[in-house]
Amino acid sequence: MRMLVRKLHILADALTVYRFLISFAISYFYSIPVLYTSILVVTGWASDLFDGLLARKSDETYLGDLDVYVDIVFSFSILYYLCANEFLNPILTVAVSLVFILAHILLKNDAPLMLWMALTYFSFIVYTYTHDKTSFIIVIIWIFLTPLITPMRSMIQVYHFFEEIKSLKHRY
Repeated sequence: MRMLVRKLHILADALTVYRFLISFAISYFYSIPVLYTSILVVTGWASDLFDGLLARKSDETYLGDLDVYVDIVFSFSILYYLCANEFLNPILTVAVSLVFILAHILLKNDAPLMLWMALTYFSFIVYTYTHDKTSFIIVIIWIFLTPLITPMRSMIQVYHFFEEIKSLKHRY
């Protein structure tokens, strides 16, 4: 049993490292076709989903504390891709990102960070819709599959987001 838990740790950490590396691939290869970028983004989202599932099965991983930072790097890579392909204004993108990240830090609340990532992913979805319908279909299929793969986790995340919003309301 102990060996299985160790293997789950290693696999969860490998998925986190994979997502980190994918972030650089998305940024570096920003001129590749949208379809390939969509595949990279969806595999990044999948690695986030499955590393979380594995980490929860094995209690804790070696890189578990870094997962949120990898999520931020992954989101920034998508924003960089969208800016490099002239879909988003770089100055406005950086300004909005800083506001959300500072709100996360100053309020000590996850809601601003979750909202920033959701806006980033939504921007990518809109980009795929406007640039390549096949990519859009791939992304939408993944979005609809996610709650089917982890129905309880999806509901818990939505609940957690609204609890974070409520805590802000009560705090200020």
